[in-house]
Amino acid sequence: MRLIAGRLNRRVLTWLLLLATAALAGCSSSNAVLPSGATDTPVPSRSATAVPPGEAITAPFDLPIMMYHHVSIAPPPQDVNNSLSPEAFAQQLNYLQSAGYTPITIAQMFEAVAGRSRLPNRPIILTFDDGYEDQYAEALPLLKQHGFVASFAIISGFVEGGGPYMTWAQMREMAKDGMEFTSHTVTHIDMNTSDDDTVRGEAAESKRSLEEHLGQTIRFLVYPSGEPFRSGSEERQNAVISILKEEGYEGALLAGPSTTRQDPQTPFALSRVRVGNGESIEGYAASIGGPPAAASR
Repeated sequence: MRLIAGRLNRRVLTWLLLLATAALAGCSSSNAVLPSGATDTPVPSRSATAVPPGEAITAPFDLPIMMYHHVSIAPPPQDVNNSLSPEAFAQQLNYLQSAGYTPITIAQMFEAVAGRSRLPNRPIILTFDDGYEDQYAEALPLLKQHGFVASFAIISGFVEGGGPYMTWAQMREMAKDGMEFTSHTVTHIDMNTSDDDTVRGEAAESKRSLEEHLGQTIRFLVYPSGEPFRSGSEERQNAVISILKEEGYEGALLAGPSTTRQDPQTPFALSRVRVGNGESIEGYAASIGGPPAAASR
């Protein structure tokens, strides 16, 4: 009896092995039947999902572009009104973070306007003029601490030429941290009173130099002192815009007029809100149309 039972067990095991092998072969076959509603198409991981493009923005919209200069406890006497302390700058960044603002670059705004991406909730652009060294020493650490990006307008001829300006090495470090750079011409010329050849030469050389040293495509320019839009004629403004387009620029920023309204139809006249010394956090919040500072904490 034990011999018969042993033979039966071996036969059962043999049949089970054959059935298991057949089942495995069926699973690997392209003719395998899937459960109703299932698919054999791999499901992409969440991290690999592309951001869906949005619709192109054609009408004016609100997006604050802030204009900073010095972030320093001891700015040059002539620039005191355009300066703020690191503590005041940190307070503003804290406000933006608690109020739900997302700093973006100018390039990101243009991508959204073209419909190739979407703007985040409460977008804002932080711009810094002239390329002062304290922007690297004081502003950059605070930006990184908050996980923010910003855009820096560089006077290319002043880099490593003496004076309180950032070096190419410092800017390359900033570029690796996601910071954006724009042209502020070679020598901060007046684009209203300068002749066309001078405007063309400075726009072209600044773009070339920044791209060579930083490895970024320079798509935008910030008008020095806002000219020719501060005091120039409409004819002069159109002439300068034509030159910038010919030199490969896609847009340009004004030195005012302290409005958050941007018009996609005038990409070479983007408005900025000036940030000055002594401005309260309540005034800062009001200047961008944000919620009251106390309510954002």
